[in-house]
Amino acid sequence: MGSVVAGAAIDRDAWVTRSFLAMADVLRRYHRHEVVHLERLRRVLRQGRRVVLIGNHALDVVDPLLLLATVLERLHRVPRFVGHENGWFRTPILRDISARFGIIPSRQPEAALAALRTDGFLMLYPGSIREAGMRSYWDEPYRLKWEGRAGFLRLALDTDAEIVFVAALGSDEGYYQSALPTPETLIGLINAGDSARYRGLRLSFGLLGVHLVPGLLPLPVQLTHVIANPLDLGDRERALRDPAALAALHARVWRECQQFLDRVVANRSRYSDRLDRSIRSAQHLLHSLGV
Repeated sequence: MGSVVAGAAIDRDAWVTRSFLAMADVLRRYHRHEVVHLERLRRVLRQGRRVVLIGNHALDVVDPLLLLATVLERLHRVPRFVGHENGWFRTPILRDISARFGIIPSRQPEAALAALRTDGFLMLYPGSIREAGMRSYWDEPYRLKWEGRAGFLRLALDTDAEIVFVAALGSDEGYYQSALPTPETLIGLINAGDSARYRGLRLSFGLLGVHLVPGLLPLPVQLTHVIANPLDLGDRERALRDPAALAALHARVWRECQQFLDRVVANRSRYSDRLDRSIRSAQHLLHSLGV
């Protein structure tokens, strides 16, 4: 059973991998990044269990890149990753990383199921763009938007996998989400011509102005990933055959993950330094002014 959890096949000597790790090292220092309770994930992987790694999502690639780099360097595995079909597959550099790391387009559930069966280690964000881009970070801070998103749960049940939740702290503040709407022409430019799908997306700003290029100089907030224990999925067979049981399980999983995330946010002082606090204070000031 131990051979099940292989993850993505990574060539550590390939230029894409070396570039990825070098970029991650710079971003790790920039964000004072830390992964807390990594041993919880290590323990499940050593048991040979398939793992679906899930988390809260913000509109950028920095926090998943830092998590993937840490898991690769310290656990010597990296999950197959489900990524946005435009953001990951149409952007230079990210396109090469996608090919090298075996990233799966978000609209290919069959490919995600096959990858989990074969490689045993998969990461995805159930909330997708609804949570990352369409959510108001001020009205719904660190809110999991998983309504109607039970695909990750079916994946775990179909493959008898464990679900492990990772709380990303600092991701909501990596860019300042303003009150200004993003022009539709700009949305179309960054989303392969599809502007209608994300109408209402708010403009976000990093150190260099409008946030257009993924990972390009976000605000230097402190980023921390806190890993939870595997979720108890209860009677898996009943959830697979009974839609009502699946719906009840989905509601419980969402509630437990949201509560874990809420606790991490409530205790963020232990994961925050002076620079991080100053940036968040400035953001709150801008928001109070209606910017």
